[in-house]
Amino acid sequence: MNKFLAIILLALLTLSACSSANSSSSYVYWTEKTDNQIQHLDQAKINYEIRHGDIWIREKDNRKVVACCS
Repeated sequence: MNKFLAIILLALLTLSACSSANSSSSYVYWTEKTDNQIQHLDQAKINYEIRHGDIWIREKDNRKVVACCS
């Protein structure tokens, strides 16, 4: 019975770690694309994507972007 509970706990921990890894790589909308914003992001070495004229940043970099680019 103890082995069964240990296996279930290990499986839940593994699934939890996988779930949080996916959310850190998801992108969120930041602002419209401007040369000034792009320059600030590049200087701070923050990864971003341009989608349809908008800047999208990684969710885990949200605080860094607010600190450098606001």
